[in-house]
This record gives sequence, structure tokens and C-alpha cells, in this order.
Amino acid sequence: MTNEAENKDLAIGDLITLDDENGEELGDFEVIALFDVNQKQYVALTAALDEGEADDDTEEEIDIFVFSLDGGELVPLEESEEEAAYAKLDEILEDIELVEPEHK
Repeated sequence: MTNEAENKDLAIGDLITLDDENGEELGDFEVIALFDVNQKQYVALTAALDEGEADDDTEEEIDIFVFSLDGGELVPLEESEEEAAYAKLDEILEDIELVEPEHK
């Protein structure tokens, strides 16, 4: 998987155009979180919203994709790192109130 943001530092709010392994464009994705787990950097992306969609207050689920960062390139997560990466992302999103905390 390749991205348009290679060789630059990512920041929250940046838009990245992702391509699949065949070079087909998947669309634009927005960086919603950058974080470290076990000395490894990760980035969380969600499909970029059109301006009209952003104004809509409906509470619908959004897909979030997490990749590790290796030399400025997005790398799909290894199965062994998925749980820790998504757990850390949940903590971050709860802190900024994008997800409701689980009631235990």
C-alpha cells in the first residue's frame, strides 16, 4: 500500500491519498491520531469527509484504519501488533471524546 504523504512528517488533519497494491486509488484519508506503542509509531486514518458530510450531526460509525510508520511509509499492521495498537487508539479517542468509554 502506498501513500501520497511519503517523505514528510504527518500531522493530525493531514489528508493522504491511498493506493492499493495494484496502484488503484482508494481515496483520500484524514490523519486522526499519531501515537507510539512499544517504541513503534502508528497512524490512524479515516475516510476524508466531504464538506457537506462534516456538517451533518448524525451519529454514524466511521471506519478507522491503523498503520505503522516505517521510514515515513504506511505499513499494514502485523497480526501480533493489532491488539496493542487498537487498545492505545481507543484510549486516545476516549480522551478526546470521539468514542464513548466502555462501562465495565
